[in-house]
Amino acid sequence: MSDTPLATIERDITWVKGHVLAVLLSVVFIAGSIMGGIYLFENLKEHHDERIAAEQLKKEGVDTSIQTALLAQLQQEHSDNMARDAAQTALIKSLAAQMTQQRAATAKQVTTDSTLDAKAAAARLVAQTKASPSDVTTNNDFVTMTLPLTRTVVADLDLFAQAQSDVTNLQSQLGAQKILTSDAKVELGTANGVIAADKVELIATIKADNDACNVRVDKQAIKDVKRGVWFSIASTVVGILIGRRS
Repeated sequence: MSDTPLATIERDITWVKGHVLAVLLSVVFIAGSIMGGIYLFENLKEHHDERIAAEQLKKEGVDTSIQTALLAQLQQEHSDNMARDAAQTALIKSLAAQMTQQRAATAKQVTTDSTLDAKAAAARLVAQTKASPSDVTTNNDFVTMTLPLTRTVVADLDLFAQAQSDVTNLQSQLGAQKILTSDAKVELGTANGVIAADKVELIATIKADNDACNVRVDKQAIKDVKRGVWFSIASTVVGILIGRRS
């Protein structure tokens, strides 16, 4: 018995409804797969970027803290040295001024001594050696000293020779110290240069690390995109096959 036209129409409508429903389910499944792949890609990329950024910040923080600590230590030492140098410089200037005054007074006294007569010279000798006036006698242009005073004068002359040697040695020491100070200043300048170079190197290292991180992130992003594309293609194929079977 052949189907009536009404039954045929009803069967066709039922078939169309079933296929439309299958197609809609396939579209929903494909759209969900694509959206899921995009979400998976974005989630993976976000977590990857956060992990790389955290590791990089941790590394840069350690490098910066070490650099900052060393720089602060150097600045503190430089400040302390400047304070001590200022005090020592002031002392040197004061001692130099005293030496200049003493030399001027000594030169004036030597000029005066060259004009003394026997009695004045004897009185000057007694004052310098703190001897008794009876230890020095004069006779015209002759000045006579007792043996104890003579010994004192001889000892003073020996000390004078030693003092002259000490002055010569001290001058040499002063010259050597000036060289040491100059070398220290040069070394400080070099140290400051090294610190400046370290800063440049640190900045370059951080930039290189950031670039390397960006490269790794880009590579990971490409991998995630490929995975998402393949997942979407697979989802689409599955959806099409489901639609055909329906």
